[in-house]
This record gives sequence, C-alpha cells and structure tokens, in this order.
Amino acid sequence: MATTEMGWNKRKQTAAAHGGSAAVQPEQIELKGFNRTLAEIEWLLLILILVYLVIPGVDINALAISIACGAFALLIIGFRYLNLFTTEARWKLTVETLGMIALTAFVIWHTGKSDSPLVNLYLLPIVFSALTLGKYMTLSLVVLITLLYLHASHSLLGDAFYTYETFSSVMFNFAPFVLVAYLTALLAADMNFARRFLQHLSETDDMTGLPNMRAFYASMERERIRATRENTELTVMMIDTDNLKGINDELGHEVGNLLIIRMVETLKHTLRGSDLIAHYGGDEFIVLLPNTGKAPAHEVAERIRKAIEHMTFDADGKRVNTTISIGFASYPETAGDIQELISRADQAMYMSKKAGRNRVTAYGNGVEQGLG
Repeated sequence: MATTEMGWNKRKQTAAAHGGSAAVQPEQIELKGFNRTLAEIEWLLLILILVYLVIPGVDINALAISIACGAFALLIIGFRYLNLFTTEARWKLTVETLGMIALTAFVIWHTGKSDSPLVNLYLLPIVFSALTLGKYMTLSLVVLITLLYLHASHSLLGDAFYTYETFSSVMFNFAPFVLVAYLTALLAADMNFARRFLQHLSETDDMTGLPNMRAFYASMERERIRATRENTELTVMMIDTDNLKGINDELGHEVGNLLIIRMVETLKHTLRGSDLIAHYGGDEFIVLLPNTGKAPAHEVAERIRKAIEHMTFDADGKRVNTTISIGFASYPETAGDIQELISRADQAMYMSKKAGRNRVTAYGNGVEQGLG
C-alpha cells in the first residue's frame, strides 16, 4: 500500500483521537461510580439513625449515638469533600465500609443490642461490599458482622445464649443477612463477568484477535509512566505491509485477510512476551517494546522484517508472501510523549516506504538497513 503525506496526516489525526479516548480508564470510571453510590449509602445510614433518635418514647443514649454519627460524618467529609485522598481506590471503599459497620454496631449496641430495630442496617454495608469489593472481602465483612451480632446477643441473653434453642434462634434470625450477602455476591459475579467480556470485546480487533488501539494506548501510557519513573526506555514500531493491495486485487480479500492473520502469528512468535502488538488498521500494525532503546529495537525490527519476508503460504495453488516496511522511535531519546513518539515512528515508516520498502528506519537516522 502506497504511503503518502496525506495518509500519514490522516494517521496522526486517528492517533490523536485514540489517545484522547484512552485518557480515562474503565476501572477509574467504575470506581467513581462506586464512590458516588457509597456516599449516598453513607448519608442514608446517618439519616436513618438520626430519624430513629427523634422517635418519641425511644429510650436510648442519644448523646453517645449523636457523637458517633458526628465522627462518622467527619470521616465522610474528610474522604470526600476535603480531598484528603484524591485518587479513587478500592482501599478507600473498604475503609469507609468498615466505618459503616463500626457505626452500625455502635448504634445497635446502644439501641437494644441484638433486639435493636436497627439491626437491618447491617444490610447496607453487606450489599455494597458484595456488589463492589468482591466475594472474599464480602465474606470477611460478613464474618465480622456475624461476630459483632453474636457478641451483642451474648451480652443481651447472658448464659441463656449457650443453650441450643437460644443459639439456634439467634442464628436463624441472622441467616437472612448471610443469604442476602450470598445472593448479592452471585449477582455481582455475573455482572462482573459480563462487564469483563464486553470490555474485552471493546478492546479487541475482530479479525486478528489483537488489542485494538484503545487498549494499546492505555497500555502504552502505563509503560510510559513506568519508564519515566524507573528512568528506562521504550520503543514504538509502525509496521506496514508492502503489497497487500496487489494480493487483494489478484487473489481476493479473503486471501488478503489470511495474509494479515499469518503475519500476526509470525509477529507473536518473533516478539517477546512483554512486547505488545496491536492492529493499527488495514494492513498496519503498531508494536510497543518496553525497556528497549534504539539499538536493541533495531535488532528486533530486523528480526521481524526477515521473519515476514520468509513467511509464505499456499492459496488457490499460488504461493503468497509479502514484505514489510518498519519505522520506529524511542522514548525519551526522540520523543517526549506518546503522540509524538507514535508520530515519529510513523514518519520513520513513511521513510522506509519512500526509500524502496522492505526496510527498517529509525527516526532521525535515515534508513538503517534495507534490502532493495
């Protein structure tokens, strides 16, 4: 496929669009949603407790409960509105959920212990944990709540707690909490499976099974951050097939698609397990080489070029083969950010095309090596 300046400019625009879409990761979006939900649950918990305090005729220690609610409100404000912890993380959700359990246990203790009408408030942290924190964390929290409930029952019932009839009654009353946790965890597992499956589909190229550019940009940004932090290098390669159009015209698009698939298989066998390859579009691929500077990247590129050059297969009684043109650029030697790095690798690949194809070009150094 001929590479023109117009085509290169179009690829730059495409890269910019992909880069913008990858700025926010699905996990961060999910955590933001969980944080909003948890905030509403926390305020709901406080409101339910405060409403109970103002019910006429209820004999409780209103002062102690009010102080506990005030402390919990300060926890919410500190986590959410004073920006003490600005990055969304599951450990924050866990800490706040534990805070909800602690407040609920305190209030239950001062409003009738296991006979408290507020025992059902335990359902709020149980349901939230099952939907957001995973089954193992939910199991741990259910065990904690069970122990708190049994302790409150023992304190209320005294020695009668140890009789079979009383203990069975206590556990039967608590059984709905365990059942809710179990059913909610099952529902959450099904939802998470569906979400992961849909995310996989949204980040995978249909024809090749490779990550698409959305997934590639997300991985590349993580590697760039790591390279900056650890003061290491990384390299990006642009790979373009030299004669796919001719194969499509002569043998049909089905053979052309088979050629792309065989190329992907060859690239996977040639690259390291830590390298990442994505389908850039059409007959173009992009490769990320972590912890790789210009000299070793050139060796990898030559190995790829030779492997593709020797790759052949039969189609309708004809031998099909191809060559590729490669351009690459390294970070931080030749570029300061992702878009610049990809743009310069693209320019280097364009120079390989212009110089005769079946070549490897490093950005800034002209044609490093090629076979005419």
